[in-house]
Amino acid sequence: MFTTNLLSFTALLALSTHTLANGIPVVVSPGLNVSSNPNVTAHIPSCTNLTNNAPSPYCYTKLQETAYLTNWNLTSPEICAPDELWSTCFLRSVYGKPGPKCTTLTNDTKTCEQYNCTSLSLSTALCPEPKAANGTKDATAQAAEEWYGAWNLYALQHHIATWSAALSANTSVKAILAAVNPRVPNTATTLLTTLVSKHGLGTATNADAALVKLLEVPTGRPEPAYGNARVRGESSTLTAAQWQLALRMRLGQVLDLAMGRFGDFLGAVKGGAYSARGLASVGNLTRSLEDD
Repeated sequence: MFTTNLLSFTALLALSTHTLANGIPVVVSPGLNVSSNPNVTAHIPSCTNLTNNAPSPYCYTKLQETAYLTNWNLTSPEICAPDELWSTCFLRSVYGKPGPKCTTLTNDTKTCEQYNCTSLSLSTALCPEPKAANGTKDATAQAAEEWYGAWNLYALQHHIATWSAALSANTSVKAILAAVNPRVPNTATTLLTTLVSKHGLGTATNADAALVKLLEVPTGRPEPAYGNARVRGESSTLTAAQWQLALRMRLGQVLDLAMGRFGDFLGAVKGGAYSARGLASVGNLTRSLEDD
């Protein structure tokens, strides 16, 4: 009897989801258990230490962040306004306030700015970098999961905005034009894919690869292509300045998709691609583009 019950319990633990009373499937997270072998744990970062060790791609996986974010999204209709971006709602739920410059007495649209991670601006006023409260070294698992969720929103927005700023620099013109293929029609997506794949830097490698995958997400409308064919008498090529504008517009579309559609965001950050510091800087990317 004991063996049978043990087997049943083991099988239950192996299930990837369970169901709440209201019928919502919830992803099961196995928690934070790690090996007790000191030779192993000595080199494993503490995933509840939100100071020096955070963030970490390892901890994204160990915290089961994908499961946590999925569970949050399944229950978000209960706390989010119908027309509210999921990313804005998430930051409200994590930071415990409507947004920057908000108080209980000034919570209106004129004086209270909502969180907004859809801007290509590098300012963190509306899409802030999460700070560990009081230098948290031993946070709860839930607090760590919330922190990692906020970090990934910040990191993805900041990474795309960094690429936008670097590609807007005058010194990036040569690299942009070099990426244009004269033999085939070019789009902002194909050009960005070439530039990001070629000029991604150091610790940004995984994030750059995730950005390329995100660029593959369809926008729902045909993307203009320019190359060796003419359309209704219009020029078949773009100037460098026009390409810069087109690239920024496409990056803005990608950012809108990720911050407005949870599945696209999760696809970009899964595996910890954005759970790292120093993904890229405008200066480093610009220098890489100059070296084309």
